[in-house]
Amino acid sequence: MILTELKIHNLRNISLAHLELNSRFNFISGANGSGKTSILEALYLLSCGHSFRSREISPLVTHGHASFTVFARAAQQETISIQKSSSQLTQIKLNNQFCSSTSQLAYALPCQIFYSDIFQIIYAGASIRRSVLDWGLFHVKHNYLALLKDYKRVLKHRNALLKKHAPYAHFIPWDKQLSELAEQLDYLRRDYFGLWEQEFTKVLSKLSNLSCSISYFKGWDKRNSGKTLTAILEENFESDNHKLYTQYGAHQADIVIESNESKAKQILSRGQQKIILMALKLAQGNLVEQDCLYLLDDLPAELDELHQQKVLSYLASRKGQYIITTNADIARLRSYCKNEPVQSYQISAGVAQVN
Repeated sequence: MILTELKIHNLRNISLAHLELNSRFNFISGANGSGKTSILEALYLLSCGHSFRSREISPLVTHGHASFTVFARAAQQETISIQKSSSQLTQIKLNNQFCSSTSQLAYALPCQIFYSDIFQIIYAGASIRRSVLDWGLFHVKHNYLALLKDYKRVLKHRNALLKKHAPYAHFIPWDKQLSELAEQLDYLRRDYFGLWEQEFTKVLSKLSNLSCSISYFKGWDKRNSGKTLTAILEENFESDNHKLYTQYGAHQADIVIESNESKAKQILSRGQQKIILMALKLAQGNLVEQDCLYLLDDLPAELDELHQQKVLSYLASRKGQYIITTNADIARLRSYCKNEPVQSYQISAGVAQVN
């Protein structure tokens, strides 16, 4: 879905904003604290139903107001809107019809965010990397979400039994279900990861001459002994019972990012890490059939001028709609976008004006 219009009402320091969006490149400039990132936040809310900065609602609402509203119109006249309040239920509409789940938003408006916390993919735990993997599978393998929900339901039951210190006999049927679902998840993940890995290598070669590899761990049998998850759960039952949670399974899957056989966080600069992580997420976008919305906060940060040029030149060569915030010289950045259509806004104290 390509957005053509965005309206924001009482989101953080933006009391009212109305932007006509370009179908390709949109640059938003302004001083720190002027509201640039809040515009990206508004767009992200339309895709995910929550902010990438906070899950709490009260910090998002302009001081002195009860709620905020974000509305967008697309090229084919489709509409998306969200209204959040600390005291009332969230209201989400897609084409003027109420949505019962945020997954409907995500399917309608696939969105990738490039924010300062992108480095957490490298530095944080496996759950962050797994969420990146899950984003791609959600958009490419449409039976994945239901399967993942079934797996989490069974895992929750198993962990509840562990907390009760139930005898092993009570775990046998749950372990069987968990193992079957884990194998199905692993099958989908392996198939998707193979495509993602190939695409990542291609994209990275366009952005840099860095050498980097990614690998997938399914969450059990790290030594590739051939043991089933059922057998591993049985072998580690006493340990699980002591720790009160399930240590092995699809919920422990991970993506390993390495450069020259060393962990990326150990040898690469922040700029190099950013290029790799951008390649990782852009490669995912290339595997999605729909046009994605890409939100890039402070694109030039950590990148030298050569890599800024390479990134923007690559973005210009692929499909998608880009909303980019920056404090850098917009004229220079626009020149890297080849002959693609560009719109630029200057924002000051929450008010956006065409530049």
